[in-house]
Amino acid sequence: MTNVYLISEKTIKNFSLVNNNVDGKYISVAIQATQDIDLQTLIGEALVNKLCDLVLSNSLDSNPDYKLLLNEYVTPYMTWQVMSTIQVGLNYKMVNSGVIVNEDERKSHLDYKNNQLLIEQYKNYANSYAIKLKNYLESNCSKFPEYHQIVNKSGAEDIDFCGIYLGDI
Repeated sequence: MTNVYLISEKTIKNFSLVNNNVDGKYISVAIQATQDIDLQTLIGEALVNKLCDLVLSNSLDSNPDYKLLLNEYVTPYMTWQVMSTIQVGLNYKMVNSGVIVNEDERKSHLDYKNNQLLIEQYKNYANSYAIKLKNYLESNCSKFPEYHQIVNKSGAEDIDFCGIYLGDI
């Protein structure tokens, strides 16, 4: 599948603390990781794929429930999760000689401990939006049949297990 981002670099810059001069490659890597790892874990691969298909086909406007889900719940969650994810890439660079701290003569870098605190703060914001997202989906699961679908056994760890074996589905 073509890489489809559910949130844009412009949205990240407009609705977060990311400065306009931040290189887009750092933002796009953080968006991809957030979408592929964090969002898929949160709402499931099937629903992420459905949202991506709607964005790719430019048919979000004809699906108001999915548009509301994306704009009001997924976007705020992803904004803050990207803010958390991007911190390491912005502060530390991998080069031929190893990992270096990104420094400039006129600026001082954030030490590791404070960087971790910043990451945690952004994760706390993201987690608040994640709770809102999950609550909305649980309250409206009939509108989003993909929410409880399991694709390639992803999400299987979220299923409650019992002592009865029913065979592979």
